[in-house]
Amino acid sequence: MAFLERLGRALRRRPRGSEPARETASFPRFVQLGQLRAPDRLAYKPTPLNLRYFSRTPYARRAINAIKNPIAQLAWEVIPRRGAAASEELLRQIAVATHCLEQPNEEDSFRSLIEQVLEDALCGAGAIEVQIGADPLRPLWLWPVDGLSIQIYPGWSGAPNEARYVQTLGYGGIGSADQGVSLASDELIYIRPNPTTSTPFGIGPLEVAFTSVARLLGVAEFAGNLSSNTRPSTILDLGEAASPAELQAFRAWWRNDIEGQGMMPIVGGMQKPQVLRLAPEGDEALYLKYQEFLKAEIAAAFDLSPQNLGKEADVNRSTAEVAEDRDWDQAITPWAGLIAAHLTRDALRRRLGFSQLEFRFTGLDREDERETAEIFEIYYRSNALTPNEQRARLGLARLPNGIGDKTAAEVALLLAGAGAVPLPPWPAPRVPLAHRLKSKEDQHGS
Repeated sequence: MAFLERLGRALRRRPRGSEPARETASFPRFVQLGQLRAPDRLAYKPTPLNLRYFSRTPYARRAINAIKNPIAQLAWEVIPRRGAAASEELLRQIAVATHCLEQPNEEDSFRSLIEQVLEDALCGAGAIEVQIGADPLRPLWLWPVDGLSIQIYPGWSGAPNEARYVQTLGYGGIGSADQGVSLASDELIYIRPNPTTSTPFGIGPLEVAFTSVARLLGVAEFAGNLSSNTRPSTILDLGEAASPAELQAFRAWWRNDIEGQGMMPIVGGMQKPQVLRLAPEGDEALYLKYQEFLKAEIAAAFDLSPQNLGKEADVNRSTAEVAEDRDWDQAITPWAGLIAAHLTRDALRRRLGFSQLEFRFTGLDREDERETAEIFEIYYRSNALTPNEQRARLGLARLPNGIGDKTAAEVALLLAGAGAVPLPPWPAPRVPLAHRLKSKEDQHGS
């Protein structure tokens, strides 16, 4: 069966119709010098088990959750692509696609699906199996797949019926199509962060932070052992004048009369008595500054600010707000855009055939309300927008009077043509009677 499958792939690899054939090699790093290209040779992602283990450590988990949780909570929608004309068929497609994404399979909701896929993508690779069912109201089915179990054919020719991916059981070694499940390109959404032309796999932020996480765990373990086991950092040398008997007597006196929690080593044979320090003391012995440096390295690998990993020294309100906005723009928004692009291209357009639809997350463009109000004021004074147009952008109802549909220049012309300041177009606030009486008395007095 394996030979027939390879033969079928070779036949399907011929150029189709008017499509040009690629001359350059994809992922040439997998082809050794003097060796023929092996399109059926699988490539596997190294160190998947280590990445899984490191993703469960506190700082790696905090970095992953700082990106995954905000995206999972975002609202989303399926909309017509730019330039698509509205029609009943388009509305039907939107309803079908929305229903399929709300219930991707019998077990998952959209949120649980995205959480699992993002978790894997941050570790190095995210994957979603895509299949088409017979129900016209729910044709699209999606299942989350362990992205680190997916192996790839680097020599895939691009043919739609040719296997591109293989899911192998277990993480050990290189599998083959006979030992796993072969999947065509349109049957799997493979999300690879930071794609390059040197490898078919992406580079996840956890892979970048792999070494830093390992070093942080090692330093934290040493600091924990040092803190929980009392151990002196000095050694006392009595000098060469101390005889062995005197040395033993001094040790006995030290243990009985001076020594408390720790054991201080005492040696002799040097020229003069002195104290030798074996290791730093206090906070320096715990390498706290080095641990803070490693936290900053891990945060940088995830495009986050160090304050997300608990490093809050020299952080005030203004810098924290700037860092939060920067994290949203450089970490949350790009990852949400990557997920949205794959769902649009691979699920809606390729599998469902809904070429006029687009998936997007809503709420990604966070704005400053004061800054938005100032921009609207500039637009109004420059006659670019009317009050009702501004209210429509804010999601508010239109003003019931006609003045809301006029620009600032048109309102100024109306006021100039009236010859006097008219009543405002909305009900004027009522002035208390006592204030009106006092105003009349002031007028008579003047």
